[in-house]
Amino acid sequence: MDNELGYELGNWVVSQIQSPDRPTQLTFSLLDMEWDLLPEVFPPYTDPGPGLFASWVPYEKGGRFLEMGCGAGVAAVLAARRGSEHVVALDINPAAAENTRRNAERHGVSDRVTALTSDLFDALEPGEAFDLVFWNTPFIEAPASRPYAGQIERAVFDPGYEMVRRFFRDVVPRLAADGRVYLGTSEAMGNRDKMLRAAAEAGFEGHRYRSESVELPAAEFGDSPVIAAHTDERGIVHMDFTMYEFLRR
Repeated sequence: MDNELGYELGNWVVSQIQSPDRPTQLTFSLLDMEWDLLPEVFPPYTDPGPGLFASWVPYEKGGRFLEMGCGAGVAAVLAARRGSEHVVALDINPAAAENTRRNAERHGVSDRVTALTSDLFDALEPGEAFDLVFWNTPFIEAPASRPYAGQIERAVFDPGYEMVRRFFRDVVPRLAADGRVYLGTSEAMGNRDKMLRAAAEAGFEGHRYRSESVELPAAEFGDSPVIAAHTDERGIVHMDFTMYEFLRR
């Protein structure tokens, strides 16, 4: 594990989501839309990343779109609303698949969105391929030996970055001839080098597609020496949310 800051922040995020003092929220607002949220699903309003990534995806009219790790299904719903002809949303968390189905119905696109419980691509039909695959990755690298403590952690941590390696290996037969992959990550909190290495090993070339910097008050994260080491003189921790585009070489 190379990124202590990311791991510290990841643990803090999980602790906040799982706190018994956190109020139950059954709906939320994002991208000027209202969404349903099930308790077992990662809440995409906790940081700017999910909204930014979903808004940055270059959805194609008439295209075939896959959202990996769909959570509440924000990108899948947007893809259908913006003209994608065939939309599939996958998540290893059964509650996320159900949450996506509810949001597709809420926004009138349930006829074009199929949500499935799946360990990466396992639930897809043989030969099913897509023009565009998007994944807001669990970009916090955890120690390879760390087990998941519940479904929420699967949306945050990638122990040893094994999920990223599996994703790039298995996405190859799921892409159309000129298909593209978009991953949401953070260069400050994730492991850019391991991500790009996994992509290259599977025959992909990646480049930074869009990025936005954010300033986070260090005081929000409690008394942590790791956070303190990355705090500037104004008491700010500098972060980013970055999307990469990958094309086959």
